[in-house]
Parts: sequence; C-alpha cells; structure tokens
Amino acid sequence: MRKLQGNQEASLQYMQNSFDEQLQKIHETRRKINAALDTIEQKTLNEMKETLTKLQASCKDDVDKCISLQDELKQLRDAIQDISDKSKLDLSFIATRKCKDKIQQCETFLKKNSLGNTFYITFQPNSDIVQYLSKLSGLEKIEHSIQTLLIQDNPNKIITVHGKSVHNVRISSDSKVCIITAICVLPEGQVLVADRSNKTIKMLDQQYRVVSHCSVTNLPFHMCQITPSKVAVTMECSEVQFITVNNRKLVKGRKLQLQHGCAGIACHQDDLYITTFHALYKYTLSGQQVSKMYEDTFGPWTGKTQSGFIWI
Repeated sequence: MRKLQGNQEASLQYMQNSFDEQLQKIHETRRKINAALDTIEQKTLNEMKETLTKLQASCKDDVDKCISLQDELKQLRDAIQDISDKSKLDLSFIATRKCKDKIQQCETFLKKNSLGNTFYITFQPNSDIVQYLSKLSGLEKIEHSIQTLLIQDNPNKIITVHGKSVHNVRISSDSKVCIITAICVLPEGQVLVADRSNKTIKMLDQQYRVVSHCSVTNLPFHMCQITPSKVAVTMECSEVQFITVNNRKLVKGRKLQLQHGCAGIACHQDDLYITTFHALYKYTLSGQQVSKMYEDTFGPWTGKTQSGFIWI
C-alpha cells in the first residue's frame, strides 16, 4: 500500500509537471499566431500606404498641371492686351493663335480629369480568415496517456547486463571525436546525450539516430530530466543549461549561473541537487540555493559524489 501511495503521489506530481509544460506550449502557439497576424496586418498597412502615396502623387501632378496651364493662359492674355498698336497685327495674330492652342490643351486636360472624380481608399476584410478561426474547436487536440511509473524495488538488487550495441552519434558539424559524458532517456523514448568534446547535446530516436542537436556555450558534464520533455545540463564555468524537446527539436531555454563549480545533477520533487567534485548543493528550479548538504575538502575528488555524479 505504501508503494502504491508513493506511486500515486509521484503520478500527481508528474501530471502537474506535464500540465505546466503543455501550458507553456499553448502560450507559445498563441504567440506564434499573434506574430503571424501581426505580419499580415503590417503587410496590409504597407499596401494601403503605397496606394495612398500613388494617389497623392497623381493628384499633386494634376494640381501642378492646372496651375501651370492657368499661368500660361494668363501670360498669353496679358500679351494680347499689351499689343494695341495696329502695326503689330502679326504679333497679335501669333499670340491669339497660341492662346487658342492653349485653351484647346486646357479643354483636353479637363475632359481627361472629370470635376466629379473623387478618390478614396476602401478595405475589404478577408472573411475566410475569421470564418476559419471561428470554426476551430481549439489550438490543438488535448490528449492524455498512461505511463507506467517504476516502483522502487529492492535498492540492493544487482543489475545484470545482458548485452550491448554500438551506435554512431557523430554529425557533420562535429570537429572532434565524440565523448559522451551523460545520457538521459525521456518518457516518450527520446534519448539525449551530452557530447562533451563538441559542446553539443544530441537527441536520438528509438533507432538511435541523431534527429536533432543544439550547441551549448561550455563543455557539458552531466544531465538530468526535469519534466517529461525538459532536461538540465551542467557545464563548466558553473552553468546549468535547461533544454526542452519541442516538436522533435531541441530548444535551449534559460540558464543558471552558479557561484561554484558544477558536475553531477539530479532532480527530485522539484528540487535540483548539484555536486561539485567535493560538495553537494540543493537548489530550487528557479536557481535559488537552499543549502550545502555535504562537503569534504580533503582532496580534489572527495566526497560520496561518485566522481562528480549524484544518484537519487
């Protein structure tokens, strides 16, 4: 009964962790939708501004043309009035002829530009977008699955190795020989490995093929599971990097900067247990140090930390 009680309590915590994680995915999906709508809106605004600019330029050209024609007609009228001497009939004829030509040019311009024409801009919404969104029942399907949690058995039980297999996890961007310092298997079967020499975290599928990878800033040392799709990786320079599996991709999240070195790491009941090579510290998931649980400074590799690793 105690084992069942412990198992159910662990299941409750597991459910809450998975809920919190999926909630973050929902928020991220909403942010992506908002970003896509913002992009569509900006494109529409740019198109409308371009239309306004073209119409304004066309109207301004018409205004400038009207002013120019009126000025030319006025100049010709003044010239005809100034020619009063009969000896300048030839000049009067030329001016009158030019005036008639200019009047004809004005009439042609007026015919092309009706006085009743008024430009305005309209926007016709794409109703398909609203109709499509209104028909959706949600951002995605909500499903649940059952996973059998391991119930602790005899802690002194001997583990027997029945066999092994060798798999190549080298990728094209690797510049050095792969040195795997940590392995973590997630509930959905993904295998995450820390390649120390290439400063890379790699995700393998169930056939142990590399399907995703991400680089980290420092040499990775150890790794542990935080939620069903999130791990924490200890690195040199006193850092802990959180990495999430999202749509079969590894995505780097926040990073903790510690005040001491870090090697081994484990997560238990929403607390982090981090070792140096001679001490054990307890942290909250937010990165706040709770306590120093153990320390032995007799030598550089002292303490019950399994050479830097911790087992819970």
